[in-house]
Amino acid sequence: MKRPLSVTWLALGVLSLSVLQFIRFGMSLANWEFLAQQALSVSPLYLALTGLLWALPSLVVAWSLWFRKRWADRAAIWGAVAFSIYYWLDRLLLGRSEAAESNMPFAIGMNIILLAIIVWVVQRARRRNYFGEVHDGSS
Repeated sequence: MKRPLSVTWLALGVLSLSVLQFIRFGMSLANWEFLAQQALSVSPLYLALTGLLWALPSLVVAWSLWFRKRWADRAAIWGAVAFSIYYWLDRLLLGRSEAAESNMPFAIGMNIILLAIIVWVVQRARRRNYFGEVHDGSS
């Protein structure tokens, strides 16, 4: 079965997140001394580890979506929820600033929209049996 365009876009979006997190990891390592000298609320170790800890799983999710793994739809939803929780904990506990607070409504709205799109894409693809599940029409 051909991959639905929506699943292709979702896989590329997740892959983009993975690439950005690998960049975060690499830039944290490359600029370790500079970051350590700044008055940041977190250490370069936190920046590097969280970059790597999100880069690897998101790469796995992108791969699973691209190669039609049975668990890809659930991984995409749970990954999106987990990343949203991480994002908000990080933002609320560590990213306190006037700028962060001023765009809070926008961030909340975008987070809700992106979660809804991800759920819609995998639910739509699931009905088309892309991920190999058989549905009796009750879902």
